[in-house]
Amino acid sequence: MYLKKTKLIALIFMLSAAEVAAQGITGSPYSRYGIGDISNPGTGHNVAMGGTSVAESSPMYVNTVNPACNTNLPLQRFVFDVGFDVKYNEIKSATASEKTSKATFKYLVGGFAAKPWWYFSFSMKPYSAMGYAAASIDSSNVMKLNGIDYKFGYRNSFDGKGGLNKVSISTAFKFFKVFSLGFTGSVLFGDMERTQKSYISRSGYVINGTTYPYTSTYYMSDKRVMYGTQGDIGLRFEKRFTSKKDSLRDALRISLGAYMSSSANLTARDEIFVQDYHTYYSYYYNGTNYYTAKADTIANDTISKSKVSIPKGFGIGASVEIAEKFTINADYQTQEWGSFQLPDDASKTKYRDSKYMGFGMQFVENLYSSKYYRRIIYRVGAYKQNTYLELNGQGIDDKGITFGIGMPVGMLMLNVSCQLGSRGTTEHNLYKEKYFLVHFNATLHDYWFIKRKFQ
Repeated sequence: MYLKKTKLIALIFMLSAAEVAAQGITGSPYSRYGIGDISNPGTGHNVAMGGTSVAESSPMYVNTVNPACNTNLPLQRFVFDVGFDVKYNEIKSATASEKTSKATFKYLVGGFAAKPWWYFSFSMKPYSAMGYAAASIDSSNVMKLNGIDYKFGYRNSFDGKGGLNKVSISTAFKFFKVFSLGFTGSVLFGDMERTQKSYISRSGYVINGTTYPYTSTYYMSDKRVMYGTQGDIGLRFEKRFTSKKDSLRDALRISLGAYMSSSANLTARDEIFVQDYHTYYSYYYNGTNYYTAKADTIANDTISKSKVSIPKGFGIGASVEIAEKFTINADYQTQEWGSFQLPDDASKTKYRDSKYMGFGMQFVENLYSSKYYRRIIYRVGAYKQNTYLELNGQGIDDKGITFGIGMPVGMLMLNVSCQLGSRGTTEHNLYKEKYFLVHFNATLHDYWFIKRKFQ
């Protein structure tokens, strides 16, 4: 009864996450460029292993990077996985610094084996995320009008939010016990909204010798709504060597994997809204100053429709598992962003091909032991990434270390993964970002497609 309740609660928790659109998590000034920060495509335990996932295949998890890696999912079980992120940022420029924190649901994935040679999976996760805020203030402006000095203060704020979500369905096939082939079809959709607010305050508005305030607010919102499709193909080779001491286990398992993502031509629709809002002195009555507010909508329209092309990508990886205890992963991934360009991009940002290199290790003493501490999984890794941004002639690079643990609880595997890294530089009029990401995910294995004799 207790196990049934635990599984039911976990399933309700996971399905409730599906009602929340997969969200990216950021807070970086670099997310204002392009389509925002590109999200790590893997799941929780991949985060703890340096983001490696191209060749890894496990009966415990669904692989969301290479569909061919899901051919080890167990029969008559459905694997659910839901993730949650908490991220702490410290952003520094040459003259100032700021700290932020954000939390959000990350993804929902699932998979199962339809036949011993045929597998299915699905995922809902963020592809990119935008989330930044900046402001500038100038209160020293003076304008002379009719011999009178009028003082003006300016405050400009810039904000961005949104991003692209990715919903995918995958299938995979196993051949001759050593080869796997997988396909993924995805829908990309979402919107990115950039807003600018300009506040103008004037303290020199004089009537009959009395000074009155006057404010004007200029608001502009530029939203780009995008949607389109993308396809992936994955390959995997696996060779197992049996153990002479324990016939139920592999002494060694070597895996090689590769995937290729097609380009995605997204349909984009730009929506603009511009408003000018004034507050000024109107009249005086019974010792009270009264003010009038007036809002003028300057524009509210779809100004253009265009295409945004997400470039194709490629990745290769290797995984070695020794005695089902010790696992080593290594990945290399790249994407051809060098030719990418957003239509009507006022920033004229320059992009470059992105490159990601990751390395990770995992150790568990004995997953089948009756002693709990022997079933705890320990993970560690490192990564280096050349992101797709090049600003002020400087490429924006990202690097860091990762670590985490996996804790089995009945049919659940609870993972806590941490990522500690830095991106950018304070030189060349740029920002240096230090971040600490904590990822929580729960993986549920539930028996399906079984006719029970006793309920």
